[in-house]
Amino acid sequence: MAIKLTIGTAVYNLDESFLREHIEGIVKQLNDETELLLIDDCSTDNSGEVCKEYAENNDKVKYINMGENGGLSAVRNRTVSEASGDWIFFADGDDLLSEHFVETALKFSDVPQDIIIIERMKFTDKKPDEQTCKTEELHCLPEEAGRQLSISCLCLDQTITEKLHLPSRAFYHAAWGAIYRKKFLVDKGLLFPVGQKKAQDSVFNTEVYYYAKRIAYLPYIMYYYRNNPGGITRRYTANLPEIFAMLIGHFEKCIETFYKGDFDVRKRFNNQRIMSIVMDNMRLNIFHKDNPKSKKQRKEEFLRFIESEPYRDAITNFDPKQSDRWEWLLVVSLIRKKRFKALDMFVGNDKAFRLLSGAYKRLKKRG
Repeated sequence: MAIKLTIGTAVYNLDESFLREHIEGIVKQLNDETELLLIDDCSTDNSGEVCKEYAENNDKVKYINMGENGGLSAVRNRTVSEASGDWIFFADGDDLLSEHFVETALKFSDVPQDIIIIERMKFTDKKPDEQTCKTEELHCLPEEAGRQLSISCLCLDQTITEKLHLPSRAFYHAAWGAIYRKKFLVDKGLLFPVGQKKAQDSVFNTEVYYYAKRIAYLPYIMYYYRNNPGGITRRYTANLPEIFAMLIGHFEKCIETFYKGDFDVRKRFNNQRIMSIVMDNMRLNIFHKDNPKSKKQRKEEFLRFIESEPYRDAITNFDPKQSDRWEWLLVVSLIRKKRFKALDMFVGNDKAFRLLSGAYKRLKKRG
């Protein structure tokens, strides 16, 4: 029987209990029309051995070692080249899929769409109980939705989700936010940017949605994202400015290729995407609790960063009304005033940062 669905799981030095829970949740769903690719990016712990164990005991599970560490984009691209299925789903090995993922995906495997956007839910300790999908027909989005979704991925524009009547659970920026038709990806030559260590999914999807003409939305939670305290979205990253410089280069290429001369896109890109990079560099680099540098060194880096372009222009002209990101305004206000000490007190404290920013957002919106 032909393979209709390939689930490609990215694996690299994962908590064994998380990895086993992920794999076992998928293995019990597999049938003759599905396969699971466990792609190990040369883990230095026992993650590869765990994957081999499952592959040796199930002919629908395939273990692939990358040979050399190439990063998540390289793993995703290998998934595309190795997939036998008509449809591809990209998963992360510490998250969980719905216990009804396969049956639901196969129910819609014969539709003509290029992409099916799904819903996701975050969880911390235990995945919430779920019910089977009762949806019988997908919600087909208008043809122009592809361009809007592309701009949303490029600019990190949350308002577009509302305009298309998609809920916040439809997080299409991430690779695991949709199921992709392999032929569409291959025919268009759509790949992840190799070497990019953050937001590679957004770069990929900026291109993917630009070219997609047939997009549907499935109102069902298919993916459960684990709030991992030790995850990459919370860890200190020393070379973050270099990573972000590469990311901006990828996005600038997208703007040049798809949106050259579009002033509105450029404005939204500066106001949302560049400002999100500013926020992440404050949170995960300069003011992170694990930053080993002295206060003097960090202050010097802080001043250099906020005075460099494109960050200086984005900070100066940030307009929360255009992005509905009022929670950023407190940090932006302190950055503009170069209040290093005040920023140092709470930006690196994730809980305090979220509480204060949320309170500031509510006060400003009321005002």
